[in-house]
Amino acid sequence: MGVLPMNNKAARKYTSDEFNRIIRRALKMKQDDDFSHQELLNTAKELGLAPETVESAIKQEQKEYEIRSARDLQLQRRRAKFHRHLWSYIILIGGLLLINSFTSGPWWFQWPALGLGIGLAFNFRAAYFPTE
Repeated sequence: MGVLPMNNKAARKYTSDEFNRIIRRALKMKQDDDFSHQELLNTAKELGLAPETVESAIKQEQKEYEIRSARDLQLQRRRAKFHRHLWSYIILIGGLLLINSFTSGPWWFQWPALGLGIGLAFNFRAAYFPTE
């Protein structure tokens, strides 16, 4: 049985996607999560990136983070609003069902249940399946 030849690691080429995944994995493996601004610039310089490019990327990342944070906060508020409306719906429709069941006459509670249920469905959609 012959010995497999050693790969020439210096000649190995990586795609941009592979490079990004490897660097991200290595950073996750590192215990210290905090990097200084200067460490970021130094690392970027070693990778051949201009400081202006890194500063621009930092600004773009900050903007995207602010947008994501605002969107997440809006979703939390929509979900809380939906849950308040759901409890109101349950209590109100439950009360109407009791009134309708203890009074004589035809069943009518389903009509307010349907009307309010449509509004509740729109709240659910906005809270859990938002559009951009």
